[in-house]
Order: sequence, then structure tokens, then C-alpha cells
Amino acid sequence: MTRSATLAELVRVALCRRAFGALVWLAICGAAGCSAPAADAGNPMLPRRVVDSNQNLALSFDGMGDYLTTATAQFPIGSGTQTWSLWFELEDVTTRQALLTLRKDFDSGVELGVMGGALTAWHVYGDRLLAVGSAPLDVGKWHHAAYRFDTMSATLFVDGKAVATAINTTSQRTPTTCWIGSLDGTQHLLHGSIDDVRVFNVARSDEQIASEASGNFSAVDPGLVLELPLNEASGAVVYDHSTHENDGLLGDGIPVDMPARVVSGAPLDAD
Repeated sequence: MTRSATLAELVRVALCRRAFGALVWLAICGAAGCSAPAADAGNPMLPRRVVDSNQNLALSFDGMGDYLTTATAQFPIGSGTQTWSLWFELEDVTTRQALLTLRKDFDSGVELGVMGGALTAWHVYGDRLLAVGSAPLDVGKWHHAAYRFDTMSATLFVDGKAVATAINTTSQRTPTTCWIGSLDGTQHLLHGSIDDVRVFNVARSDEQIASEASGNFSAVDPGLVLELPLNEASGAVVYDHSTHENDGLLGDGIPVDMPARVVSGAPLDAD
């Protein structure tokens, strides 16, 4: 296990401790009528407070060390129905780059990213391809990407349109790590920007994916287990807007590995 992977595990423990701390306060102090302490994203024992800048922001990854990790509560097993989606803009298409990776160690999991200039989904272990997009992606242009698995086949979507479908199988293991912009903090590093990352534990319809790619989305849509608008103005924490609190940390809190916050060019409705 790499140093970054070890730190990421510690971060996920801290996030769980924050949720546990909030429950303790509700059980003990809430019953006694005492007031809540001021919420602080940096202290895992204090109640969680989502902070939003009310701007449409994105994260910019430098391709040299930037990444983001999140918790994985209620994430689907690898062989279960699921849909991933996000907006992205590439600065380079000549190298293999990860957009979103859900895995358990390095023996199972799926990576959605760019390979050979096209949107591609592949197995973490052995690099076995799940689905490969048919058209090269543009540099400097925002695209919407989605990966859907319905237990029998994997389908890739670019800008709301299906670009590849393949009958395939995946591991039955539940992912314990979620990486954005990298495989593990050191490999398949993204050179580009990402916005509005979502994971569902259902196979969304073509119509739902097309609507999302048009900038329309409802947070009450079923199956949502991760929603990262990435609109925080500052700090190392990014907040999950689903009900599962799968908050994330930029670069494990290491400044040199933290993606930069930039104004997004993705055509989104305000969250």
C-alpha cells in the first residue's frame, strides 16, 4: 500500500469519527438541552456543517500529483447496478488518466478515465477493458461523462449519448476507496478539471443521463450515494450533498497534492 493510500484510510476513519461524534452529542447533550458547539470541518468530533460558496466552481488537477479521495458509505458492489457521472475538461489526451476510480485495494475495482484519447472504463486489476468510447475527446472543452453497469453490460455516455456498450462482468467486492483524478494518488493522474461528481447505486435510464448532461438534476433522484458539487470556496474538505455524508479530502490534506479551485465552465444548473 502506498503512503497516499494509507493516509486516505486515516481520512476515512476521521470522517466516520466525525459522524460518530455528532451522534454522541445528540444523545448526551441534546437530551440535556445544552447548545451545540460551533461546527468545524477540521474537527471530526464536532457536528458536520456543509459550507458552500454559492458559486459554480470546479477542481483543477495539474497532472503531477493532485487527487481527491472520499468516503464510500452505501456505495454499490462492483457487480451491482450503478451509475457514475461527472463533468470534465481535459488539458491533455496523450496519457492514461483517471476521472473516477472505485476499488478495493488493487485486486478489484473499476476505473473510469481516458485511454487512447477516448473515454474508457477498465478493471483496476489486469487492465481488462470494460467499455471503450468510439470517438476522441476534445482538449479544452467541457464534457459530461457517465458510466452505467446493469449487472450484465457496461455502457459509456459522453454528453448524454451512449458511445459504447459491452457485455461484461465485474468483481463482486464492495469498493472501500474512492479516488478522483487518480488511481492511487501517484498513477493515472488527471491533467484537467472536474465538476459535479455523482455515484448512484442504480442503473439510471438513458433519459435521466441525457437530462443530467443537459444541466438538469434533482437531488431526490433514487439511488444517489455521492454528490460532490465541489463549490466550497476554500479548505481541504469537499462535502457530499447526498444523505450519506461521503465527504472528501483534497490531496489527503497535503497542500502540494490538492487540486486548485477554479471557476467552472460546465453548463450546470445551480445546486
